[in-house]
Amino acid sequence: MQFSKIVAFVAITWIAAYSNAGAMSSAGAGPMIPEFKAGMAASDAKDFETAEAHLKAAVEKLPTHTSSWSLLGFVSRKLGKVDEAFKYYEKALSLDKEFRPALNYLGHLYLETGQAAKAKEMLDRLDSACFFGCSEYDDLKAAVAAGKSGKY
Repeated sequence: MQFSKIVAFVAITWIAAYSNAGAMSSAGAGPMIPEFKAGMAASDAKDFETAEAHLKAAVEKLPTHTSSWSLLGFVSRKLGKVDEAFKYYEKALSLDKEFRPALNYLGHLYLETGQAAKAKEMLDRLDSACFFGCSEYDDLKAAVAAGKSGKY
């Protein structure tokens, strides 16, 4: 009898979590605000300077938008602004300590800056955050095993 209650609780929790998915960004951490959407498009096009401007506007407009902070860290890293990237990833993780994109990106940044032990810490945190496994964990695991940052 107790097992069926647990299954019902998990099912209800899952349905509640994903019923609002349409209002979430593609990264899953907040509403899809126009500044984030523009920043994401510019980042996808590898126009990191334009992406940076849009994402800075996004975090000014909505300072609790985890996806914007995380992507701003990624863009800063791609622009060679390592100190800023660290700051933005940490901000994203202060808003959501299990935010998978930030954990993955920060792990890659640690690898790029020669801090393999800290990259492994991010991998361990991803392992906890990815209950049934996730692409962020798989990606960082491969990068840690190779000893260098991969596609991110």
